[in-house]
Amino acid sequence: MSKILSGISLLLLIAPTTFSQVSDSLESLNSVSLEKKLGQMIMVGIRGTHLNAEVMASTRQQIEQGDIGGILFFKHNIKNSRQFRIFVKSIKKLPVEYPLLLAVDEEGGQVRRLRKKQGFEEFPSAAHVGAKLSKTEAYDLYSRMANQIHNSGLNVNLAPVVDVNINRISPAIGQLNRSFSRNPGVVYDYCETFIRAHNNTGVLTTLKHYPGHGSSREDTHNNLTDITSTWRSSEQVPFQRLIDSSRIDMIMAGHLFNRSVDRQYPASISIMHIQKTLRDKLGYDGVVITDDLQMGAIIKRYDLEEIVIAAINAGCDILQFSDPLNLDENLPLKIREIVQDAISQGKIDPIRIDQSYTRIINMKQQLSDKLK
Repeated sequence: MSKILSGISLLLLIAPTTFSQVSDSLESLNSVSLEKKLGQMIMVGIRGTHLNAEVMASTRQQIEQGDIGGILFFKHNIKNSRQFRIFVKSIKKLPVEYPLLLAVDEEGGQVRRLRKKQGFEEFPSAAHVGAKLSKTEAYDLYSRMANQIHNSGLNVNLAPVVDVNINRISPAIGQLNRSFSRNPGVVYDYCETFIRAHNNTGVLTTLKHYPGHGSSREDTHNNLTDITSTWRSSEQVPFQRLIDSSRIDMIMAGHLFNRSVDRQYPASISIMHIQKTLRDKLGYDGVVITDDLQMGAIIKRYDLEEIVIAAINAGCDILQFSDPLNLDENLPLKIREIVQDAISQGKIDPIRIDQSYTRIINMKQQLSDKLK
């Protein structure tokens, strides 16, 4: 409870010019509705390329009502750099109580959303950077990446990849050159450089994929990814060192199943992974975002009610549903109903919602400070 009270005091420092409708008289989390708190905990993908598109009608309404707190953009949202800047700018002009998290997956290499043919600079893979560039050269490169993201109007990069390249033929990491190195110390060095370059440009970063995807033999996009027999303690090293450095904005929990830690759930919705290990053992008290909860590794095994309840109880703060083609337009309402019922039945302690809301608002305040 002391952490929550501390978060409340930080909430009172939010500048009205940044959060236009936040009153200085905000006395406690009890004055904020459950609907508003849950809205901040939802990040979604969207379908359109301009604000007035018909497919954006429900999204516009959800943004203005505070039903969603973040948007993740993909290549189908981007025709060219000019169109995309206008699109993002128009979204940012919508009346909101709290600024949206406007995110993109921009790792470099094969995982990028801002492409050369659309008028953007492209960047090499993490594997190339870790093997070929000095940390000074990497900082310059990632500063250009962060500037490009910032100039597009975005404020979050769902990167860097902190996975250690244990299995070089891993279909999700090694084969795609997404890891900086097989050496956890090198991974730490270049992730720290990536984070610093982005933060100095006013862009938040996201460490992924906790507890480590680098040893996997499967891809969580498709099916269950079991790392019970492959995961190594060295995969935790860069996460721990980055936590100790106090430079972290967010950590993404992967749909990674380790029976030695939790026999029921993958890390993304596991209290043993998130609360007991990441928070209690490793000492991380910042924002945790799930990987896309529509990925095959999780949606094929659990229904929405179980996913939402388990993720919140695990200690996750932002629930990501980023596949707009399969996204239910009524998702925020369904999540709200699930949580309300779970609270009334004693399946979710409302304090968990307060903790997540406080962490998210504090992070958004830090984002505002970075842009000053």
